[in-house]
Order: sequence, then structure tokens, then C-alpha cells
Amino acid sequence: MDLPERLRVAEREPVAWRNGGGVTRELAREPASEASADPGWRVSIAELDRPAPFSTFAGRARHFTVIGAQPVTLMLGERRIELAPLESLAFAGEMPVSCQLPDGPSRALNLMYNPQRWQAGIAWLAPGAALVRDPGCETLLLAVAGGARLAGPASVRLDCGDAWHWRRLGPPAAPVSHRLEMPHAARLIRIDLQPLT
Repeated sequence: MDLPERLRVAEREPVAWRNGGGVTRELAREPASEASADPGWRVSIAELDRPAPFSTFAGRARHFTVIGAQPVTLMLGERRIELAPLESLAFAGEMPVSCQLPDGPSRALNLMYNPQRWQAGIAWLAPGAALVRDPGCETLLLAVAGGARLAGPASVRLDCGDAWHWRRLGPPAAPVSHRLEMPHAARLIRIDLQPLT
């Protein structure tokens, strides 16, 4: 059985943002290679405890999803975008963005990637739906609310706030389907990353 790596968010060390405006807990990233020490993608969870500008990342695409209990307001230049819990926004990494917290601290799932090297997809997994993935992709599954169990002899559990990571095994291959057992109220978000070369 193809089992994922289990990532416990609470055990990840908080790291200061590049601009010092907050902290984040890194879940996973592309391993460094001899060609570049700069990862082509990174998935992290930001602790939003005060209004602050975001760090900029030229040449990166960003996907921001509110996973905390409180809404987040993003300021993109003159644009004001209010995101409720579980809502997302994609924007360019070089864009100046700041966040406001109208109802108090919150959290966000951040996906950053190089669109010249990687194609990314992010979606919510509906309760009762099978997880169908390409072994040629990096796939992460984060339990934002509730949890899940990977059905089968291994009976692997995913607790609320933790993630699973299936690492890419090679080029695109035949899809693999995993049956999940999860309560109807569970909210699981998946990220798929496929190299373009």
C-alpha cells in the first residue's frame, strides 16, 4: 500500500517571515538540488497574529487560503479583498500585499511555487470522495477541520491540523485511488504539484 508521510504541524518550528512581519511553519518544500538551493515550491502555514505586510517573492505564484476561525482582509495595492474562513486567493509573489485581521488572529495555508517549473492545483476534497492522485505529482492533504482515515489494512489516521504528503515517484503514471473515511463536517484541502520539465 502506498502510504503518505505524516506531517504534524504542531511539531514544526515557527520561522520568521523574510520581512519579520510574522511567523510561519513550513510543511514541505522541493528538496534543494545541485542546480539551485532555491526550492521550486513550498507549502507552509502562516500564523496571522497582527496586521502586517507580506514578504515579496519575485518570480513565484502564491495561493493563500484562510484556515483559521477568523476572516482575513488582504490589501493588494488599492484593492481590498475580504476572505472568510476556507476562502482562497491567488496572486503574484512580487505583488505588494498586506493583511488586516478585522476579528482577531487567524491562520493561512500558503502555497508558493515557480510557475516556470511547476504546475499547481489546490482544491477541497468532498466528504465521501476518493482521493485520486498521479504518482508523478507531489500531493499534500491537510485536515483543516475534522480528520480522516486512509481505509485499508494500515488504517492510517489524519488528525485535524496535520497533513499527509505523497512524494513524487517519477514521471506521470496511472492514477492511484485512495478511499478515505471522514465525517461529513471534515474539511480536507489537497495540493498537487507537477513538474513542467
